[in-house]
Amino acid sequence: MKIFRTRPGDDIISLALLLCALLFCLPSTVTAEPRKPDPDGCLTCHSLPGLHWIDEDGMWRVASIDKSHYFSSLHGSVPCRDCHRKITDYPHKVENGYVDCSESCHVEEPSEGEAYTHKPIVDEFEESTHGKGWHKDFAGGNRFKELDESKLPSCRRCHDNALYISENKTTLFKESFAHTETECGTCHVGEVWLTQMGGHILRRFLGNRMNKNDSNELCLDCHNTPEYLKDIELEDSETGEKHKPDTRWLHAAESYQRMLHSRLLVVGVEDGASCVDCHAPQGLHHKILRDEDEQASTHPDNLPDTCSASGCHGYAKIDENKDFVLTDMHDTDLLAMTLFSKEEFNNFTKSVWAILSALTVPIIIVLAIGSLIWAFTGKNRGLIMAILGGEHFQVYMAGKKPSAKKRAKSTTARTPSRKSDSKPIRKNTTDSAETKESDND
Repeated sequence: MKIFRTRPGDDIISLALLLCALLFCLPSTVTAEPRKPDPDGCLTCHSLPGLHWIDEDGMWRVASIDKSHYFSSLHGSVPCRDCHRKITDYPHKVENGYVDCSESCHVEEPSEGEAYTHKPIVDEFEESTHGKGWHKDFAGGNRFKELDESKLPSCRRCHDNALYISENKTTLFKESFAHTETECGTCHVGEVWLTQMGGHILRRFLGNRMNKNDSNELCLDCHNTPEYLKDIELEDSETGEKHKPDTRWLHAAESYQRMLHSRLLVVGVEDGASCVDCHAPQGLHHKILRDEDEQASTHPDNLPDTCSASGCHGYAKIDENKDFVLTDMHDTDLLAMTLFSKEEFNNFTKSVWAILSALTVPIIIVLAIGSLIWAFTGKNRGLIMAILGGEHFQVYMAGKKPSAKKRAKSTTARTPSRKSDSKPIRKNTTDSAETKESDND
């Protein structure tokens, strides 16, 4: 039998290795590493409170940035100079802070390993009916300038630097993951995990950040304000001539909200169709085209494909259903007349519905007044029958006996025939008398 002898110090080494192995088995606290998107030190100044002033245009300006809010936002990992490209030193000029949304970022797009950029989205936007809206030169001080110069949508009119979890869904997030601080928080502690809501992968468990009602709100912010849109000039795609929008265009949001597509979404049925479901069904949400454009999803030639997309109306491609596909989803007949301005009302009065209304409404009013007069002043006259054919219907169809007046008329009508019958009788009597006298002679 072999005897192994240990050298001095081997026991200590073995004990140390055992302790190291046990450390891997013990629960430990892992502190989430905070984001570091400020390599240029911009937040050294801009994170200070109270950086606000009134500029020469009388606009209230705020240069203080809430780091907690910014780090939890969609752009929280993006260094400042990725958007504010022209800033090279500080204090910097205001115009050097202008933002171009088509610029690339230092953030790496994971699927291709390239710098992320909004350039394809901007290119798509420029080809759309909204394409003349702003997509660059954004700054806090020129918001009013944009409103004055253009009523078209822009990047910042529809988008802001939103949190990963929007404010209206933060409560839902906290309720759904109320256990996280006691379970996940056993390992994950620190500011990033506990205070920066939504910076964690769990935000994806809530599904898409925007549902159909949320996306509709973006469209309705503009399209549900006819008084704001009435000054817009629409350009004819063929002639290039500009003209004011018509009633149908101005009230497109109102007519949509009266259709089943919208009403389903309002009550929480996701089978309803949102604005982009019809106007951008291919997912190109920034390339919305006018109906007249042959590439538009709402062009009459493309409606069968649009209506049958996502399994909505699978029968839309059948030729027999062509009329169904051409149903106007923004029909002005659905609108209340009180919504129309004076000019719009004048245009409406030229329609077929207005002409028919002008003919029928006076008749309805006269009949209504007559009914009211009869109801308050008329006596109870029993059964009321039609002047023409009423009695005939009661006798021959309802099986009732004719009225006394009717019977009297019938008796009078039969009297002449009896008189004509009596004359021959009297003549016969006379003849009999003459015959009798001759017999006596």
